[in-house]
Amino acid sequence: MNATRDWSWVRHWSDLLNHDEVWCNAEGEILRLDDMDPGYCGRVYAFCMRQAEEIYELIGMRALAGTEHLGEQAGIDFDRAFDDFLSVESPAAWLAQAPLLVALKYRSEGLPARPTVCHCGYPFQDDSGLWDHSACYPGIIVD
Repeated sequence: MNATRDWSWVRHWSDLLNHDEVWCNAEGEILRLDDMDPGYCGRVYAFCMRQAEEIYELIGMRALAGTEHLGEQAGIDFDRAFDDFLSVESPAAWLAQAPLLVALKYRSEGLPARPTVCHCGYPFQDDSGLWDHSACYPGIIVD
């Protein structure tokens, strides 16, 4: 099943790194991750990880290309964020933390792209609003 939102702005799968809902295949078709077979998601994850260095460089070049018209504070904020980007352990470690790759990893294990239960055991969508998951420690993901 195809996604129903407008994803026409997507030109390359790397445009989706900060999303955890869809994948763009080689034909440009947008597919919902939760509708994709876990085995296919695993192959897509491996495909992305093989390109980690190239994607890391591409994202870095895109980021630098848009800095010429920043105000003073925006420039300072960009410099801090870009320093964090440059100080990653490796391009593969950086890419593996992107929301798209995390969702693909979940789907490759047969789980929903967006888990409904936090690793702490409480549901993400708590109607009471009493549980804040921002302090939950996710532990270490072992490949």
